[in-house]
Amino acid sequence: MYKKKEILTDDIVRKVKQGNNFDFLRYLFAISLISFHFCVLTEHSQWWFIDGSKCVKAFFVMSGFLVTYSFLRRDCDVFSYLKKRFVRIVPAYVTCILFCFVLGWFITSLSTVEYLSSQKTWEYLFANIFMLNWLAPELPGTFQSNLIPVMDGSLWTMKQEVCFYALVPFILWLIKDRVWRNILCSFILILCVCTYNFVNIQTQSFMYLLMGMILLLYLDVFWQWQKILIPLAILLLIPVYIIEIPIASNLCHAVESLCFPVILIGAAYKLKPLNVFRKYDNVTYGLYLYHFPVMQTLIHYGLAERNMVQCFVITLSITLVLACASWYIIEKPLMYKAG
Repeated sequence: MYKKKEILTDDIVRKVKQGNNFDFLRYLFAISLISFHFCVLTEHSQWWFIDGSKCVKAFFVMSGFLVTYSFLRRDCDVFSYLKKRFVRIVPAYVTCILFCFVLGWFITSLSTVEYLSSQKTWEYLFANIFMLNWLAPELPGTFQSNLIPVMDGSLWTMKQEVCFYALVPFILWLIKDRVWRNILCSFILILCVCTYNFVNIQTQSFMYLLMGMILLLYLDVFWQWQKILIPLAILLLIPVYIIEIPIASNLCHAVESLCFPVILIGAAYKLKPLNVFRKYDNVTYGLYLYHFPVMQTLIHYGLAERNMVQCFVITLSITLVLACASWYIIEKPLMYKAG
């Protein structure tokens, strides 16, 4: 049995629910990710100060923080929690995969018979629906002239998200009291620092999910020491993002894994004027799902070569339309029915 009150006190609930700007941060990092991918796929120099790795880390930290809170707020009801997560993520995701399948049908260099009878087509469909994107990232005859011929290269993070969602109830079961919570969280922090450069990027991303969870579990401590922790984290990260010395790279990565989440959660509650975004529906999940195939298609038809700025603006516009359609037709109605 979970001891919810020992993990999520009334004081923590009050602090989490007060004015925050997570919605603004989601939009900031979603647009930044689109900008980063656009520059990569068009071989254009990066024009924005937030790169793709920071966007991914930010989304994982926010997910770890908010998903853990969601589970605890639902009275630790595992079935209700998993149902809510499934409805929030899977229908929109599967719809995006089907969209990519149809899009590939229209733009492939193969005939309809060749496309539909190709083993690669069905490998893509089934592998991606089950979030095994690395097994079949391409559709036959599509984007072969593009720099990277994959259909939706941003979906690799989905498997980490889903695995974390499934592990949240188990992790919280392990920390039923404060002593075990301190032991487990200390172990995770040590793991983040000591093994950062010995694991691949997928595992590193999972560490940021865990860091988001830790910041929620110790939000009372974070709040008490925020005036010291946030400035200290900023001071430590300044040289990390400026100095690129190979000898110091291990230490830099370790510092970033600890400081970046602190700054991000601090920004979510300290930049209060930006919480105006909470008044509106959030369609950033759709932006994440659809921007890559839209971008690839416009590049495929040569729009980036003719006018780079126009291509980027059209990418944003089409992606926003698809994201809104996903939210209002699929995501929001299903979430409402799921309660």
